[in-house]
Amino acid sequence: MTRRKSLRRLLPSPVIVWALCFTPTTAFTSFKVGSHVLQKTPLAAKGSGRKKNSGRGGGQGFGGGAPPEKTYDKVATTPRADVIDTESAMREFFSANEEWHPMFLDFATSSSVPAMTFLGNSMDPAATLAFDFDNTRDSDPWRRLDGIPTGDADRKVLEDVLNCMEASLIDIPVNEQTKDDDDDLQFLEEGRRLLAISRFHVLQGVTGGSVECYDALFSTCWSELMELRFKNEASTGSLIVVPDYDFGNLQRFTDMNLLRPLEWLGLQTDFEVTSLHRGSPAIRLLHKLQDMPDEPWNEGIDGDVDSSTQL
Repeated sequence: MTRRKSLRRLLPSPVIVWALCFTPTTAFTSFKVGSHVLQKTPLAAKGSGRKKNSGRGGGQGFGGGAPPEKTYDKVATTPRADVIDTESAMREFFSANEEWHPMFLDFATSSSVPAMTFLGNSMDPAATLAFDFDNTRDSDPWRRLDGIPTGDADRKVLEDVLNCMEASLIDIPVNEQTKDDDDDLQFLEEGRRLLAISRFHVLQGVTGGSVECYDALFSTCWSELMELRFKNEASTGSLIVVPDYDFGNLQRFTDMNLLRPLEWLGLQTDFEVTSLHRGSPAIRLLHKLQDMPDEPWNEGIDGDVDSSTQL
């Protein structure tokens, strides 16, 4: 329970403070989206025991009903258990996205991953010369994208999504009479994923009903996957909000164009990918999400969280 309350203090209503889990040397930075201030700060740790709510900060207001649907379990983060011909699915995916092959070759973890049957010889140095993420050409389908929306309309959509994400955490039930239970674990698991998001995109008008819409979403997702891998920082992520996309279709897009290809490239352990609906449909990409630390969480006078020793 104390871990939940410590994390809740990092998300005080009405201003959400996001703990972006960067490396210990990363300096504190922040930006504001509507009423939300997004700021790098450490995440609560395991093993701190229980402590009654002191009434300070944001440690109250937890839900008492059924918890929201999990966004991190096996159902949400692994390909659907559809009976499909995997080889045919790979052939169709890689033949339809030939212009992306240089990036896929760079992504492939070894020459033995299933995707290499359709990508050629990764041991040939010339095969990857066409890919240079630092020097993207106009003809390349991938892009180095800004990590924060700048348009007012996009920022308003993002603000609404953040409100819903906060509400989904608050809706997780709490039982003051028990030690950490399944609901506390869900709060921590959802919270640490929310806190790992470091990049944000809003794709308005992308509905999935045209090739242009498909290409825009595909390009944003794979460009962000490469951005996260290129920087190679643990517990970082990207949230891609598509407010006009049908959620069922987005789940299918995520399954066939992200989850399965990442497995074929051998990257399923480096990335956690899921589609979710918090105010608007969205895809969440997480890179090398680390476990919560085992060392005790330090608390200051009157139960205030002391984060100074956590860096």
